[in-house]
Amino acid sequence: MAIRPRPRRAFRQPVNRPPGSGRFVDDILAELVSRRFGLSAWMRFLGRSMARSASQARIRRAAAAEVTVIHLAAAAGSLGWALSSWLLCMTHLGLLGDRQTLGWPDRLTLVRALLPALAPDSRWTAPLALVTDFLDGRLARRGGGSAFGEFADPIADGVFWSWYALRWEANRWLRWVPITLFGGSVAVIAVAYFARARTVDYPRPVAVRYASGIMQIVLTLRAMRLVAR
Repeated sequence: MAIRPRPRRAFRQPVNRPPGSGRFVDDILAELVSRRFGLSAWMRFLGRSMARSASQARIRRAAAAEVTVIHLAAAAGSLGWALSSWLLCMTHLGLLGDRQTLGWPDRLTLVRALLPALAPDSRWTAPLALVTDFLDGRLARRGGGSAFGEFADPIADGVFWSWYALRWEANRWLRWVPITLFGGSVAVIAVAYFARARTVDYPRPVAVRYASGIMQIVLTLRAMRLVAR
């Protein structure tokens, strides 16, 4: 019997959000749109979001503590970077679902996002970012992943490589590739969320992931060539 090759997918699976998290986001987005994005609507949107985040942090005390400890370690390098990342993580703890702690894939993702604060003057952050990206992907596929990690992984890639290219890359064309890939994707997704007033299972093209991977390898090889000189 001939073995049929596994069909290649053009898109990766959408982020598998916990039902409660999805319902809450749908509710606050619908309310914001129904009130026509007025100032009071935005204030209520932010207030409900912060209250939800505080509630999720109380439920997942261990995960909140892990996030805080990891970011405190990075705060000495860049307080602003660490604080921004910490706020983003703390407002999305609900994506952990039934889990009470971060898994190793999530921890590695956070380390990658914090490399600009942990080692701002080292070109070796590029290969380290590649290694953490490879490892967290392998561990997640073995069952250690979460919706929190699926959400954080592309953000970690985007912010790190955008920072790295602007700081270290001499070629002006390569310098703007990460920002274009990351910023364009974030803008489209954000507009879709507010336009539809609900969470959107946005497509995640495999081709974009490949393009991002190639870009990361190219930037790393160029960095290592300069280090070797």
